[in-house]
Amino acid sequence: MRILVIHHSFNSCGGGERVALHLIRLLQEDGHEVLVGTTERTDWYYVQHVVGIKLKKIPKEYYISPVRLRAFGIYQRPLTALHIARLRDKVDLVINTHGDATLIPADIVYLHFPVVAYFKLSCLRPYFKYSKSPLWYLYFRPYYEVQTRLFHRCFRDSILITNSSFSRTVIRKVVGKDSIVIYPPTELKDYIRNLYNNDREDSVIYIARFSPEKNNHIFIHLAKELPEYQFYLVGSAHGRGVEYYNYCRRLADKLNVKNLKIMANVPHETKLKLLASCKVYVHLFPTEHFGIAPLEALASGLVPVVPVLSGAWTDICKFGKYGVGYLRFNVKEIAEKTQEAFDRWRRHDRENLLTHLSKFTPESFYRGIRTVVNILASERRKGKLD
Repeated sequence: MRILVIHHSFNSCGGGERVALHLIRLLQEDGHEVLVGTTERTDWYYVQHVVGIKLKKIPKEYYISPVRLRAFGIYQRPLTALHIARLRDKVDLVINTHGDATLIPADIVYLHFPVVAYFKLSCLRPYFKYSKSPLWYLYFRPYYEVQTRLFHRCFRDSILITNSSFSRTVIRKVVGKDSIVIYPPTELKDYIRNLYNNDREDSVIYIARFSPEKNNHIFIHLAKELPEYQFYLVGSAHGRGVEYYNYCRRLADKLNVKNLKIMANVPHETKLKLLASCKVYVHLFPTEHFGIAPLEALASGLVPVVPVLSGAWTDICKFGKYGVGYLRFNVKEIAEKTQEAFDRWRRHDRENLLTHLSKFTPESFYRGIRTVVNILASERRKGKLD
């Protein structure tokens, strides 16, 4: 088939881009011709190098701007509907991998998480970044109004795919339609090598890019609360993240935290060695839709401590089977759960983990996507014959 994949931008090289690139690679390997519709021109060499996913062929790309658009990010995504309007009659299938509702619907939508849920659901509202100031609220409000009005029209006849049962529940409440859970493809081979390593120190690690919404600074307070353990705060620091990284270092000095190492932009091998030496992983991002880092930690033999309000709890930790969850986002409770995780590590059941971890591999993602695409392809062929 000829398939159009719309994605607002690949240049940010985040988790959504990883999913989209894996999807494109799968479609190409299955013999489909893939076209791509974006809002800005893709630097394919940079994207493939950073994300680490090589495509069989660089797809033909239709873009709105030849330069990177750095402002009004959430308002760029619906613009990809222009490509659907232009190419709808020239392709057999349209797949939307950014997930936002568009004026012209796609056949398949990978809806990672509906952002408007942070405004609509009271349990999520405390973590809503656009409510931090009146200006941010005014920025978000038009997007909210447009998206909520488009949901029914855009998603009515589309197949919705999402990344966790947590996101699926939220989508059902906000969009009013069910979705299929197909986990993001995660390479776990490097991590599983350390699964059965028992030679570890009593240490805790948190891996997240240095950014205020990741709450890296809370980890410093946690280290202060638990001086009997060693703590490692690891993450990338680029652009505005450098300023926040420096703030975290100053905070550690101010609190005189001696049992903490803060490490920025470490090589992959260093991260693997740190995970192999620690027993507990703490995740400090409530409402995380999925959570690659907690999954990597679990595969490395650590006990994750994660927010109950997240996909890391519902899908990766399986409601406590493979980790510990905290309900209230405060240092005291997280410290108590961290100590509980150390007790769990001594009797951690790792025998059934490999079967559980196999659900999150690229191969599992490929099987799920291939099934959905083949069902639609069969329906299209039947429709043409009729």
